Amino acid sequence: MMTSPPVIAVFGGGHAAFAHAADLSLKGFTVRLFELPEMAASLEPVRQRGGIEAKPAPSTGLPAGVGRPQLITTDAQAALAGADAIFLVVPAFAQPAFSRAIAPFVTPDQIVVLSPANFGGAINFAAELRAHGCPALPPIVEAQSMMYACRKDGPASVRIFGFKHGLRVAVFPANLTEQVVPVIQQIFPQIEPAPNILWTWLSSSNAVAHPPVAILNAGRIENTGGDFLFYVEGVTPAVRRVMAAVDAERLAIGAALGLQLIPDADTVKIWYGHQGFVDEACPDETRNPVYAAIKAEPTLDSRYLTEDVPYGLVPLEDMGRRVGVATPVISALIELSNTMLGRDFRAGGQTLDSIGLGDLPLSALKQLVTAGAV
Repeated sequence: MMTSPPVIAVFGGGHAAFAHAADLSLKGFTVRLFELPEMAASLEPVRQRGGIEAKPAPSTGLPAGVGRPQLITTDAQAALAGADAIFLVVPAFAQPAFSRAIAPFVTPDQIVVLSPANFGGAINFAAELRAHGCPALPPIVEAQSMMYACRKDGPASVRIFGFKHGLRVAVFPANLTEQVVPVIQQIFPQIEPAPNILWTWLSSSNAVAHPPVAILNAGRIENTGGDFLFYVEGVTPAVRRVMAAVDAERLAIGAALGLQLIPDADTVKIWYGHQGFVDEACPDETRNPVYAAIKAEPTLDSRYLTEDVPYGLVPLEDMGRRVGVATPVISALIELSNTMLGRDFRAGGQTLDSIGLGDLPLSALKQLVTAGAV
């Protein structure tokens, strides 16, 4: 039975997991913070301090202070016991390890939230749960992006630059949306439902922004170790035109699938309009106060390419091919990433084939995401 307010388990030990655990604790929720045993060192400073200090920008409207989770643990069973919602706040490549950790203990009356989603995220997560002993699947929610724009600034503290309003979430299966989303809204009233997980698969803002800016600033990243403002200094008019071209290809793929996706420039305004991003003239990240202090990653071998290309651009290219939409700019960015890092991101990327749905007609795919089965 769902408790009110919901009991929350936050899984992960990175920037956004700390932001979730600190902010939700400060708001009065019962929070458990879990990390995999092999990553236990990231939790030790939190355990010693008794919590995580949240340092939000005033424009977020979030409380500042030390949020104190009820439990800080590497025991998945203890973290899950009695939890209503489980937020997996980890990179896409880490989600399988966490699915294996929770598979024996998660129950169908709990809700799993993948924050953020990635292409095929819910399908892969469900398959991992089944393969590792989960007797009955819980609803799996995909968040379009992470709720917080944040960075750790110490071993037990996190700066929160932005807090999204209007973030969309999709439920797998979609026929549970009206039952599941109100529970998540008890935690984050600012979120809104998306039609299905196909929508969230194709709605990654990271894929639109991160690879173009990183690739077109490659020399600057390598020469400075990322010591420049990623958006303010890295997004010039020419870079912005490449980002807009990527987004146009993404929107065309969505339209071919019958999905009304939101242009990325409008998405950012929806998320951060309450924090002062009200520019109506152009999709200009340099005018977004939330991103004003964010620096580049110190190397090209970072999540901006190693995650956002295989889990963002590669699936867009794959879906474009399947629905007959050309993706020349997306494909060029993938090729450049392969060359710059000496890897084949297509070989390890997420596609319908890699998640086991390559032979499924698009009509059956839509049925699957709605009903959970074909």
